[in-house]
Amino acid sequence: MKIIPWNGKPISQPGIYSGVPIDVYHGADLCDAPSISSSGLRKISNDSPAHYWCESPYNPDRVEQKETEALVFGRAAHHLLLGEDDFNTHYIERPTEAPDGRAWNGNNKTCIEWLKKQRKEGRTVLLPAQIETIRGIARSLVRHPLIDAGILNGLIEHTIVWRCNDTGVWLKVRPDAIPNDAGDFADLKTTTSVQSLDLARAIAEHGYHQQAALIAGGWHALTARDIESFSFVFVEKTPPYCTRIVTLKDDDLARGERQNFQAIKTFAKCLETGDWPGPGATDAEYLALPAWAQNKIDHQLEMAEAQ
Repeated sequence: MKIIPWNGKPISQPGIYSGVPIDVYHGADLCDAPSISSSGLRKISNDSPAHYWCESPYNPDRVEQKETEALVFGRAAHHLLLGEDDFNTHYIERPTEAPDGRAWNGNNKTCIEWLKKQRKEGRTVLLPAQIETIRGIARSLVRHPLIDAGILNGLIEHTIVWRCNDTGVWLKVRPDAIPNDAGDFADLKTTTSVQSLDLARAIAEHGYHQQAALIAGGWHALTARDIESFSFVFVEKTPPYCTRIVTLKDDDLARGERQNFQAIKTFAKCLETGDWPGPGATDAEYLALPAWAQNKIDHQLEMAEAQ
């Protein structure tokens, strides 16, 4: 498996690349023509082309995504838990004391200056509680026998890039870990609950099966091999930080592959036409009340009319 060090220039050849910064991966200049990742395909598939275009790096009038606490935490947790060596380059824990020795206070000038310095140096500041949560998650993960067996081992945060054979669109994925000697992929996800119904709902609502299918597609495109399996390592974000590992069934991977292909074709068509439509048809449509509302209203009317 050949790894190509990224040279800082737009990618023009399919391959597995190391050293691609996350902002470049999500930006408009990764490839020598427009590219799309799993998150973009899922946005098109589950929301609409208009929702994708609203935040697309190719949209000159795009709405910039705000850095939410959840996004910052998720990125930091992945970075640290997967063992990336440069965590301290990108993140720093906010001290409990201000630089002048007093208790930390956001209005303290020395605190404000300290935060400005971290931003200037490219570091994201994490709260002590966030660091403690990551430590709790780490303790839970290492206790799981499959983690101990190395299910998350491999090439960390490398970028797989290839072209869709049917549309020519550049596709890109960034697996948590590319297995070194097997086709058993795994991806780490933080969640609020590892109960079966909650995990099934999370996979469906977030389109994780599409993400897995795109990784499988990239792996096959570059190696001519099918993946053996795709598992998600779910770990709770609150105590007791329970960990649960679930493997996708082949039928659900196939569903994700079909959804991805339709989204890729839509992306290619929208690029060609410049039209990024929202949900639904262009003409007026019939839309019925949901069954539960119909039943509730009908029952209330029956009761009222019977009086």
